[in-house]
Amino acid sequence: MKRIFHPGGSVVTGSELADAVLLYAEALSNRRQVDVVDIPVVGDSGEFLRAQFLIGSASQLVSVTSESFAPELVEPETTDFLRRKAQTGAMIPASWTREESASAQFDDFDY
Repeated sequence: MKRIFHPGGSVVTGSELADAVLLYAEALSNRRQVDVVDIPVVGDSGEFLRAQFLIGSASQLVSVTSESFAPELVEPETTDFLRRKAQTGAMIPASWTREESASAQFDDFDY
C-alpha cells in the first residue's frame, strides 16, 4: 500500500494504483494539461472508499510506502486505464506553426 500526499491531506491506496496516478500526473504535467482521476482508497476506519483528484500541470503529489492492516487494494481496470492515459498523447509534442504565433492579437486584451 502507498499513501498519496496532496495539498489537502493524504489517502491510502494500492501501490500499483498510486504509481499509476503519479505516472499519469507526470504525463499531464509534461503536456500542460489537467484531468480528474477516480481511484479506490482505504478510509481511516479501514473501509473502502473512492477519491477523486485533480491532477496535472500544477499537481503536488508525493507517494510513500504505507503500512495498512487492510489487504492490498487492487483494481486492475483503473490501474491499466491510468497507465494507458499516461501513454496516450505523451509522445505528441505541443507545437504551433510560425504563422499561428505571428498572428496573435495581443491588442485585444486590456492591460
